[in-house]
Amino acid sequence: MTSPTGTPVNLPPQNCPPQMLGRCARCFAPCHRYGWGGNPLCQDHQREAAALQKPKHLVG
Repeated sequence: MTSPTGTPVNLPPQNCPPQMLGRCARCFAPCHRYGWGGNPLCQDHQREAAALQKPKHLVG
């Protein structure tokens, strides 16, 4: 099991209204979780998840 990786100071994201803030589902860092453009993962974990995804034709 890996340790959680979040922003070191856990600052809320810039340009995000307070009512759209929530906690990352993996590291609990503040992130744009709700509303248009929201995601349950912070940007660090979104990049990590995208890197782990492989196109179906390469999975074997």
